[in-house]
Amino acid sequence: MKIFKKILFYIALSLVVLVLSFGGAVFLFKDSILKQFIDEANKNLGTPIQIGRIDISAWRDFPNLAITFVDVYVEDSHPGIYPLLTAKTVSFSLNAMDAMNGKYSIRGLKIDQSETHLKVDEKGQNNFTILKKTESTGATIGFDLHKVKLIKTKVIYQDLQLLQHHIFESEDLITSIKSTNDIYDIESEGDVTIGKIGIKNLSLLEKKKFDVEAVIKYDDENKNVGIEKSKLSLGRSAFELEGEYNFKGRDFINVKLKGKDTDVQTVLSLLPESLTAKVKDYESRGEIYFSLAMKGEVKRPLMSVEFGCKNASIFHPDYKSRIEEANLEGSFATTSFTDFSRAELFLKNFSGKLNGKKFKANLSVQNFDDPYVSLDFKGEADAASIQNFYPIENVRDISGEIIADFSFVGKASLLKHKATAQQAQASGNIDLKNIAFVSGKQNIHFENINGALHFNRNDIAMSNVSGRLERSDLLLNGFLKNVITFLLFEDQPIGIEADLKSDFLDLDQLLSLGIGVSGSENFGFAISPNLHLNFNCDVKRMKYKRFSPRQVKGDLLVKNQVAVSRHLTFNGMGGSVEGGGIVDAKNKKVIDVSSSFKLNGIYIDSVFYVFENFYQDFIGAKHLKGQANADLSFEMSLNENLKLFSETLTADISALIKNGELNNFEPMQKLNRYIDDKTLNQLRFADLKNDIHIEGKKIYIPQMEVRSNASDITLSGTHSFDQTIDYRIVAPLRSKKQIDPDEAFGAIEETGGQTKIFLKIIGTTNNYEVKFDKEATKKKIVSDLKKEAKELKDAFLNRGAKRKKEVELQKDEYFDWDKE
Repeated sequence: MKIFKKILFYIALSLVVLVLSFGGAVFLFKDSILKQFIDEANKNLGTPIQIGRIDISAWRDFPNLAITFVDVYVEDSHPGIYPLLTAKTVSFSLNAMDAMNGKYSIRGLKIDQSETHLKVDEKGQNNFTILKKTESTGATIGFDLHKVKLIKTKVIYQDLQLLQHHIFESEDLITSIKSTNDIYDIESEGDVTIGKIGIKNLSLLEKKKFDVEAVIKYDDENKNVGIEKSKLSLGRSAFELEGEYNFKGRDFINVKLKGKDTDVQTVLSLLPESLTAKVKDYESRGEIYFSLAMKGEVKRPLMSVEFGCKNASIFHPDYKSRIEEANLEGSFATTSFTDFSRAELFLKNFSGKLNGKKFKANLSVQNFDDPYVSLDFKGEADAASIQNFYPIENVRDISGEIIADFSFVGKASLLKHKATAQQAQASGNIDLKNIAFVSGKQNIHFENINGALHFNRNDIAMSNVSGRLERSDLLLNGFLKNVITFLLFEDQPIGIEADLKSDFLDLDQLLSLGIGVSGSENFGFAISPNLHLNFNCDVKRMKYKRFSPRQVKGDLLVKNQVAVSRHLTFNGMGGSVEGGGIVDAKNKKVIDVSSSFKLNGIYIDSVFYVFENFYQDFIGAKHLKGQANADLSFEMSLNENLKLFSETLTADISALIKNGELNNFEPMQKLNRYIDDKTLNQLRFADLKNDIHIEGKKIYIPQMEVRSNASDITLSGTHSFDQTIDYRIVAPLRSKKQIDPDEAFGAIEETGGQTKIFLKIIGTTNNYEVKFDKEATKKKIVSDLKKEAKELKDAFLNRGAKRKKEVELQKDEYFDWDKE
């Protein structure tokens, strides 16, 4: 036993001596080892290296010798001062005995907190050719790496010639390398996060973290990288990677990636987030498959992808609907990552059940720069199921049933131009059954939508499309022309040729939903330059503010921001109205309106009530009664809020009023002092006829005779929009007792045994007075007023005739969509 203890003691003593001797040798030869190591390294490096501090340790990686560079900066090979590598520490493990003999065999390498910038400029020159070419074969630095460890590493690769930008990061990656006759067997394990794979404007695999188990064989003589038995894990899915990359002569790649235990979330995560943002949270059950192959020269490899599902379920965890029994055969191929003119996408035999309703579809897209699309779909679905599977923005509470059977074939670009749009072939039908939904921030209710939509090339025919929009009901038959182009592309025209029937239209509500409430900040009237409309309507009842017409029939034509109605009739205000007009909205700040109407038996008090006494209180609905027949023509301009530019209103009114009444009208009561007739409070007259003209913010009333229950009165004058009035009245004078002869001198006339008094009402509607109209002025005023009114009327009628002729000249070609 004593002998055994002695042996152990001497062995331990020998080891201590050996270790102390090793440590002492390292300490004694430290400077020599470092100097020779750096000198040998510099012989092989062609770019400057900056090192903050160098440490050497005999114990850190015992029995190997550890050399650590702290705060390392390696410059790249491009002109200028740019970093190729920066690192907090770079540590080398060397054979100690070899190092003391001047030979440096690097067995281990550890890089911590590094960032590497690999770059290829526009001329194809890289920045990482930093080793010097040397003819010497007696190199004193060699590599026999058993362990390479990378901690918190980032690699950035940028190719300005091929327009590529890639970013890779790793928290912890361990690699072992074994070499035999210039062939290196490499095994790596750890994590790799792909910041992005950027190719031109395309960004792939953004922020995807893979767990990597890679086996790589590198043949240095043939410059070939072979990938064997490699596995990439992403979430719950795994991908098997194999292939090779050769860069002897041309850069050639041939790799295959095959998914294993994949699901729809994993497959979607491999695509650009801009394409998958709205569907990235969908999940799947069942067989989902995915494989990718890339082959060819690195500059333009052929990439082909196959994907699909078999008897799978696809659903969103937060939504109620799901697709069951889903089957799909998909493929994608391209010969370039920057030029997709030859790319192809095929989705074949896509079928399944959405909440029990069957569907099937096929889609192919060729040439992504100018897509040629072939699409067909057949199936039925509850509208609520669609909304519950893929919610539509600003739509909720949807119900009803949709049955579709349609197809589309053609280049999408053909739809952008009217001349070629009909070359694209769309056909089939969509049937709507009891569709209802609530839309938008205003909670607009659509109910009981039924009917059929028939596709014909770029147009859609509407067959008995009916429904309710809030309080209004609609029945439409007609055509939507160029509608597919209008829906797919911005700033495209649409033509609507339709017949509208309705039992009731609430225009107050429809206008507030469409363009805001009149008078509010959000209200703005406009006619789109892309709207072409040929509309016929038959509406039983309508409501707009106080206006409630019935049996509204007419046409509406819209083109080039001009709306024209040539024949409009309706019953309302106790009578009937027929006419037409033009609304020119080419200048959105100034909307020109020109119109003419014929009124038959309209109640005057109803007119004043409907138009809110024309926003004045001098004379109102309570003062007037009677029925009017009139011919009305007018022109005016409105702003975008439909407020009148009053100076632009010009009108001509030829009116005949029957069974008229003027009750409790204050100016007539004030005439009683001069006329001495108490019936002026309730003035009745049989027929009253006159031609009234409006222009320059003034109403011109030529002289007219009012045969009433009180007296036969002659009336003329003007009424300005600022409520300045100047009325001239001639009435019988029944008693001279109440009149001062001196004051009335020149305002009384006796003819044929009858005495007449001439009066005038002047001032404003709020502050006016009744005065005698002196003999010296009365005849001239009446004559001038008649002449001025006639001149203005003739000028207005000439303008109106010219305007009407211009419209009639355009009638034949105005809405000929097909000739344009």
